[in-house]
Amino acid sequence: MPLTMAPGLLLLLLLASGARGALVVSVPTSRVQAQPGSDVLLGCHFSMGGAVDLMELVVQWKLGNSLVAEFDNVPLYPRAGASLSLEWLRVGNASLLLPRVGDTDAGLYTCIVIVPPNRESRQVELCVEAPPHVSVRGTEVRVGEQNHVICSVSNFYPGSVSVAWLRDGLIVAGSKTPPGQLGPTGLYSTTSILPLVPSIPDASANYSCHVQHVALEAPIQAAFRLSVFSPPRLTLLQPLVTLEGQVTLQCLVSGYHPAEIRVQWLRDGVPLLTMESPPTKEPNGSFALRSSCILDRPESNAQANFACRVQHLALATPLEHTAVWRVPACPKSWTWTWVGTMLLLLLLLAWVVCQCCNISMSEIRQGQCWLEGSITVLWCEVEGRLQATDHLAWARLCLEKESGWPGELSAPMQKWESDQHQVLTWRCPLRLGRERLMSCLIVCPAGSSEDTFACTFQPGTAGRQVQQRLITVSSVQGVTPDMDLSSCL
Repeated sequence: MPLTMAPGLLLLLLLASGARGALVVSVPTSRVQAQPGSDVLLGCHFSMGGAVDLMELVVQWKLGNSLVAEFDNVPLYPRAGASLSLEWLRVGNASLLLPRVGDTDAGLYTCIVIVPPNRESRQVELCVEAPPHVSVRGTEVRVGEQNHVICSVSNFYPGSVSVAWLRDGLIVAGSKTPPGQLGPTGLYSTTSILPLVPSIPDASANYSCHVQHVALEAPIQAAFRLSVFSPPRLTLLQPLVTLEGQVTLQCLVSGYHPAEIRVQWLRDGVPLLTMESPPTKEPNGSFALRSSCILDRPESNAQANFACRVQHLALATPLEHTAVWRVPACPKSWTWTWVGTMLLLLLLLAWVVCQCCNISMSEIRQGQCWLEGSITVLWCEVEGRLQATDHLAWARLCLEKESGWPGELSAPMQKWESDQHQVLTWRCPLRLGRERLMSCLIVCPAGSSEDTFACTFQPGTAGRQVQQRLITVSSVQGVTPDMDLSSCL
């Protein structure tokens, strides 16, 4: 009957008898990467199935054909500083320690282990190199100005590196990359500069700094987006005035990017309640909005400074435009001599008529004002024993319809677009309980050769006669949005 024994017991017997198996040598399967000036341990392990007798062991390390270190009963180190550990050799560790490696230490090393009659060797590659660190700065840019985006490539070795700039995957021309500069740590650094004059659409482009180096398994791409700043433009629009005396001040803020913005109205430096329209995106990618401030029945003949103030990331200091708004009392003088002469004659005629009837209505007078464009000023008034509910209303004659009666008109003027007219109305007390009710229409007709306007006296109570006057004026050019029409009074 054959004798059987456990595998572990068989192994112990073989070791005790000094039996040896095949010599096996192993080294790292991938290259060893080390920075210049660092200490490197090149691993090499061997096994032969039994105890190691240093008297029979020979270990050699070679770089190419040059001997670096050797153990053959005694150690030998042609490369200064290299070392093998005798303690490690006894347990099958033939790793080589190389202190302060440099360019001359890089290459293909061979670990040779000899235990007669066996001889085995393996190779491992040492690369003295350091991969670069990449960072990008200067990505906040201003529209229409020369800007520089900088890609910093640092702490790499050896000193050769390739840097390219990409925009949406395509190489951007015009970048510059100087040679790497050696630093005190023995590593290299350089910077690449991308000059550009951005526009707002550049904010949606995908940029990257593309870096290639021998120490990198794959190129580094430092991706980023540009923060494009475009300062806002501020335009004061003409105020809106209703028959009820309500005044709306407006300003237009346009051409800014990004969309975050703060707009505020102030009266003599005191903040007012402000209303804003939602920002709209323009075709070029910029944003625009309107801001308004409502003055509910401003006091007569009062003057104040109203400022529209804008704060935005593209502005170092707030942008501010100031307008002076004055609600005049009864007119005392006229700017134009011929208009004043005509008004005096008409007032004299109205006084004569007032002696014969209780309430008289003047014809519509016409004047013109030249600022940055030409506008038309129409005046009409009634005089007599007026009531508080009596008023004058302006309208434009609908010529396309058949008129059922001479007073058939379009919607009242206050419902027109805000940048086409202004209506101002005043009351002036006279003697003997009489009053004069005056109304001024400042209008910018356009689009046809002539326009017909009507001023209608509307009694507040029944039993009194409705009176109406018509006038036909030639069309004139429009005005700029920020014109202060109150200067025509």
